[in-house]
Amino acid sequence: NFGFNASVRWNSEYLWESTMADGIIESATVVDAQINYGLPKLKSVIKLGATNIAGKEYTQVLGAGAIGQQYFASWTINP
Repeated sequence: NFGFNASVRWNSEYLWESTMADGIIESATVVDAQINYGLPKLKSVIKLGATNIAGKEYTQVLGAGAIGQQYFASWTINP
């Protein structure tokens, strides 16, 4: 009844060019994780997870805001 998932995303430093701004985007490593637990009697699954567990904000494009952490919890019922 127990499950989990983890993922790691990495990008190297790269040059961002657009009509609004040109510049270097720094490299970033992002770790996401989720655990889930099935409740067969209730025909449901509870999930807990987080994105960007390390917490260091990162940028993907110039002119946009930095991306931080996100935590989530869900309860899915399958009738």
